[in-house]
Amino acid sequence: MKNLSRNYVYWPKLDDDLERLCRSCEPCRMVRDAAPRADLHPWEYPLFPWQRLHADFAEYLGKKYLILVDAHSKWIEALPMGRTDAQATITALMTVFSRFGLPSQLVTDNGPPFLSHEFKEYCMNNCISHVTSAPYRPQGNGAAENAVKTIKKALKRAVHSGENVLQALNTFLFHYRNCDHATTGVSPAVLLTGRRMRMRLDALRPDVKQVVRAAQQRQVAHAGGKPQPTIRVGEPVLARDYTSTPNKWSTGTVSKSSGPVSYRIDMGNGVEWRRHRDQILPMGNKSRLSLSRASIVTHGGENEGSDHEVDDTFEDASEASNELATEPNEAVAPNQSSPPPPPLGVSARALRAHVRAVNKDKI
Repeated sequence: MKNLSRNYVYWPKLDDDLERLCRSCEPCRMVRDAAPRADLHPWEYPLFPWQRLHADFAEYLGKKYLILVDAHSKWIEALPMGRTDAQATITALMTVFSRFGLPSQLVTDNGPPFLSHEFKEYCMNNCISHVTSAPYRPQGNGAAENAVKTIKKALKRAVHSGENVLQALNTFLFHYRNCDHATTGVSPAVLLTGRRMRMRLDALRPDVKQVVRAAQQRQVAHAGGKPQPTIRVGEPVLARDYTSTPNKWSTGTVSKSSGPVSYRIDMGNGVEWRRHRDQILPMGNKSRLSLSRASIVTHGGENEGSDHEVDDTFEDASEASNELATEPNEAVAPNQSSPPPPPLGVSARALRAHVRAVNKDKI
C-alpha cells in the first residue's frame, strides 16, 4: 500500500498515516502475520539436583505417561498412568518424591490436573512452588516437552521391534541415566546420586579391591625382609628401649598380641610397652645381633623412683659381630622368669657362657 500511494500522492508523514489506517482496519488485523519471535530466555540452571522439576503428560497408543525431568541432572522419570485426574497425578508424584525428596519448584503446563484446587493445595502443603507456562505455548516448558519426545521415540522403537513396552522403557531409562548428557557433559545418575549405576559392561573392568590387593602383594614382595619366628604370649623377649637410658634393649614378657605384628610387652612394675615385631627380639632366637655387654637396671635398684620405662636392659653391640660365634637356638619357655643377671662388666664370651649354663640348668 505504501509503494502504491507514493506513485500517485505525497504529503508529510505519509507512511505513518498509512500504518495508522491499516492498524484501525479490523479485516487487516484478522489476517495479520504473527508477531516477530522474541529473544530466547532460557530457564536459570539450578545449583542443586532435584531443585526444579518439569512435568508433562505423554500419550502413545492410548496409554498415558507422566514425564518428570530434573533441570539440574536431566534425570527423567516416566510413570504409566491409568488416568490423569488430580488424585492420580498426586499419587504418582508422591511415588517419585518418596525416593528423591520434594522439589523446590515444579513447572507444568495449564492442563486440568495441574490447575485443580486439589493439586494447588498439595503443592502448598508441601512447600512446592508451582509455576505454569504460558497457555498454548509449549516452548515455555521445553524441558518437559523434549523429554516427552525422547520417551515417545523409545516407545515407538519398542512397538516396532515387538518388545515388551514397559521393559523396553525401563531399559531405555537405565541406559539414558547412565550416559553423559549432551548439555551437562555428565551422566544424570552421577549428578543426582553421585555415582554411576552398575551395568553389565562394568564386569569387564577389574574389581578395585582386587587391584589394590595385587598392588599390596607386590609391595610385600619387593619390601625385602624375611619371615620371623612366631612370638607367643608369655614369652620373654628383648624390646627396643626408647627411654632416656643408654641401653637400646630391655627384657620383658609378651602380655598380649594387639595386632598381626603388634604386641604388648610387660616390663614389670605395671609398665607396659607397645612394640612392632621389628622392635622385638626373642630371647632364645639366633640373631646376627649380639650382646657385647649387659647393663642391668631394675626398678628396685639404683634407679628406683625413676619415671623411665626400664626393666632389665641390654645394649646391642653389632660392631663386635666379627669376634662372636653363632650359637644354636635356645627356646625359652613361656611364663618363665628371666635368668639371674650376670656380673657387671663381663665380656660377650663370658655372657654367652653364662646364658648356656642357665639354659642347661633349666633342661
